[in-house]
Amino acid sequence: MRISVRKLALIPLFLLALFVLSRITAQEPEFHEMPTEIVNFVALKADGSKTDYESEKGKVTLIVLSASWCPGCIMEIPMLKRLHQKYNDKGLKILMINEDDNLKAMARFIRAKEIPWTVVHWNRDAANAVGSPGFIPATCLVGANNKIEMAVVGEVSEDALEKRILQLLN
Repeated sequence: MRISVRKLALIPLFLLALFVLSRITAQEPEFHEMPTEIVNFVALKADGSKTDYESEKGKVTLIVLSASWCPGCIMEIPMLKRLHQKYNDKGLKILMINEDDNLKAMARFIRAKEIPWTVVHWNRDAANAVGSPGFIPATCLVGANNKIEMAVVGEVSEDALEKRILQLLN
């Protein structure tokens, strides 16, 4: 079996590329663990404008990590709409952090699902503020004092969530 000199010369280049790639990914900052309270973060809305958590929060804030490609996330939207309709005027605000690849995909998702609450695009600042569950959907119920009162990774029980929302609103 003969290997040409050119092919042999490519082996060190390939190994160097693997090493450089491993160093770049090793320097990627880790997400924080699930925090006990939400700190302010800035994120983009579908129209490209910036907003922050402090501007969007309510007396009680339901932060939902979601994406258009996530079946569990899509299944939760009717429940979120019911909660929004029942409690928005009483102080519940829903803030969805969308993990789609770009703002256009996020905007299509908002239009297609007729989402009435604020949706912002995922970024490191938002991810660090809410922690990194590593799975969506993920839900954080935040009280007026910015403390996380309930956190669920995966599908959330509507009854349990509504009960906790009522406790926090009263």
